[in-house]
Amino acid sequence: MSKVKFRLFILPLLLVLCTSFYYFGELVDWAAWEALRRDFFYGIHDVHRLLFLAPIIYAGYTGRIKGAVIVTLLSFAIFLPRAFFITPFPDPLLRTALFTAGAGSIGVLAGIIRNKSEQCVLLETKIKGLRDKSLSIANGIGDGVLITGPDHVIRYMNSKMVRDFGKGTSLTCYKLLRNRETPCEHNCGIQDIINGSREIARWECTLPDGKTFQVVAVPYVDIDGTVCQISVFRNISTK
Repeated sequence: MSKVKFRLFILPLLLVLCTSFYYFGELVDWAAWEALRRDFFYGIHDVHRLLFLAPIIYAGYTGRIKGAVIVTLLSFAIFLPRAFFITPFPDPLLRTALFTAGAGSIGVLAGIIRNKSEQCVLLETKIKGLRDKSLSIANGIGDGVLITGPDHVIRYMNSKMVRDFGKGTSLTCYKLLRNRETPCEHNCGIQDIINGSREIARWECTLPDGKTFQVVAVPYVDIDGTVCQISVFRNISTK
């Protein structure tokens, strides 16, 4: 049996179990099961109704807001006979209505949380898809492309950059480009780009091997929300 089909039986089963427990005292009286008679089953019904939180919350999780509302109304209908005809306690209808409203609110909240959670997952998937598409385009251009985080750690290199400098993802940019242990002191606009003081930065970068690159950098928000720098390296050594 598939998980989807199995889940179809969970909610009715929960309602049947909760209803049986809710009216168990009456079932004992009707069937004359003296061995099963316990004072708890004849106690305050508000405690017995707490069991119905399980199917209501489950309905909110699986059936969202509509599911929570439907199961809440079904539960209220289950409560009514005991409230009208059986209970010896005062204000049974008021207490039943208050519990139903509270339990229904919890179920609706569970549905809202599930909806928001799925929307976030869907949005993250779309953002990741757009990122992958953008990076695949960057991978096909003739210039080197580098995405660097605020800690100077390289998050992405396109194939051109890898061919020119080797694999350097997770290294710092100054380690990869200049084999330094500390950030470059001149001709680097990464901090200005990341803190937003410059929308675009251009400079020339001459590396220890004598090659000179024209660098154009702009801010880039990565998939985790971190503001990074995306920079394009064009070799101008022969110009």
